[in-house]
Order: sequence, then C-alpha cells, then structure tokens
Amino acid sequence: MRLAALSTHIPQDRVSTADIVRAATGSAAEARVFERMFGLSSVAISRPELTLGAQFLPVLEQLEHQAERTPDALIYVRGLPLHLPQSRLPLTELRATHPYLAGVRHCYELDQNNCSGLFWALDLARILIEMRVAHSVVVLAGDTHAGLSLADRYLPGCTLMGDAVCGLVLDDQPGGLRVGAQALHSHPEFSFGYAGSVAQMGSFFAAHNRIVRAILEEIGFGWDTAAPLLPHNVNRFAWQVFSQETRIRPDRIRLGLLPDIGHCYTCDPFLLLDAELRAQDQQAPAEPLTLVSVGMGGFAGGCQIHDLRPRLQPCPSHKDYVQ
Repeated sequence: MRLAALSTHIPQDRVSTADIVRAATGSAAEARVFERMFGLSSVAISRPELTLGAQFLPVLEQLEHQAERTPDALIYVRGLPLHLPQSRLPLTELRATHPYLAGVRHCYELDQNNCSGLFWALDLARILIEMRVAHSVVVLAGDTHAGLSLADRYLPGCTLMGDAVCGLVLDDQPGGLRVGAQALHSHPEFSFGYAGSVAQMGSFFAAHNRIVRAILEEIGFGWDTAAPLLPHNVNRFAWQVFSQETRIRPDRIRLGLLPDIGHCYTCDPFLLLDAELRAQDQQAPAEPLTLVSVGMGGFAGGCQIHDLRPRLQPCPSHKDYVQ
C-alpha cells in the first residue's frame, strides 16, 4: 500500500504548562516540576472560533495538490472520546463543502482506539484497498478541545494534550512511500482508560515501555541500526527511560516537537513523519521509518514506512570524465 500524500497542520497559538496546571488547581511549583521532569513547556491550541472541519481545510488543500487521484473512501480518526452532534462532525461538514471529497462513496469513523487510532485506520485502508472497495483512501485525524476547560489538557504524572490535525492518502499504486509491516495490540487489562484510579493509571504508565517493545519487535524494528523511531509525544522522561532500558541511542528517538506542542493524541507520529521526510537528504539511501503510539484503554499500534522514491544522483565531478 502506497502512502500517496501526507499533510499536517499544527496551530500557531500556544498555552504554557504553567497556565494549564494552574487551571487544574495545581501550584506554580507543581508546574515547574512537571515541565522540568517531562520536557513539556507549552501545547499547541486551535482558535476556539474554528470548527474542527475548518481546521482540516489546509490539510485537504495540500492533499489535493499532492495526490494523483480523488479518493473514493474517507476515514476520520480521533483520539479524544467525545461524541459530537452529527452536524458538527468534520465528515459531514467537509463532504458537503470540499470538492476534493466529492467522489467519496464510503465513510468510516474510528474513535475507540485513543492515541493509536491512525494505525487502526491504516489497517482499515489496507483492507478496503485489498478488497477493492476503494482504490484511494483519504484518512483525516485530529481532535479539538473546543468547549472543554483548559484543565482538561492536563494528565498529572503523564502529559499535556495539544491540538493538531493531519491527513493521509493511501492507494494501490506501486513505488513511492510504502506502508510496510504493521502491528495492532489491545490490552484489555487497561480498559479503564481515562477513568482509571491513581493505582490503575500507574499500572498503565508502568507498562508503557513493555507495550512499545512488543509492537517494535513484531514489526521488525532494527534495534542496532541508525533508523529513527517516531513515537507519540507522551513525555520526554518516558522515552529517556525507554532508551536506557533498550539501549537504543537517544538521538534515534525523535522528540523535537515535544517541548512545544504537547501530546496531540493520534497525530504525533505522523507529525514527526512529515518533519522527518522534509529533513531527509534525498541523495542518501533512506532507512525505514518506524512509527509507534500507545493509547489509553490499552490500544497500541505501529508501522514501518519504506521510501522507494527515486533518489537524486550526485552530479559527476570533472575527474569522472578523465580517462
């Protein structure tokens, strides 16, 4: 399955860790400890006057520019367990207004897998393509905190939630960026999700690295290579511990977006994928890119992306022409 197009949008506005912790009745000292320990200084926030559908407009414009064909299936993924009225669903709004989605015949919504939802969407897209239900599938993912209090962004002892959206187009064409090995895991012992007690949440956090390792083992992650790992932005401390436990070099774990935007639910690894693809040296052979996320409720997913796009060849020097 080809990843034919990828687009991301991170809002420009930010709110500080101190403001979020204060809104959750935390002290200034608690905010300082949280920021220093977890490496989260602010989160990205969308403008409250924008609907979730409107936040996807720049993503759709970029997908339309990149993709070769219009999609015939649409999957919407969200990590925040909120039920929106039908009239406010981005699927409803966007299908009614955006010409790029005019050819969509099949619509799906994934909202039960929390922060790993995009990996479950990849698997659904693969099934649709293999069964010839669709030839081109557009996946939109993202959440909004509109209507929620600032305090709802705070998960004590874990992370701060930010806003971002992304879009992917997957199709049946050869070459390009390929979605390789995929893994989906479910751990029902953590089905309490956001409603867990302090002890239950502690058990979930303690299992994080074990769950990640199981996903990476299944998809064949190269522990001893230089290939990067693009994870969900849970917090910097968790990935430092993971690096120590697995002896993976810390610089292989991409955390560059973490201090600034917070944990953007299901989008995190794909925000990092977009940044990684933009930063790659097109003259160098590409290593597989590995994405992974663990969500509340015990859902986890991961995949590898292989870059089969033609590489630019270096120009021959003068001595290459000398016999």
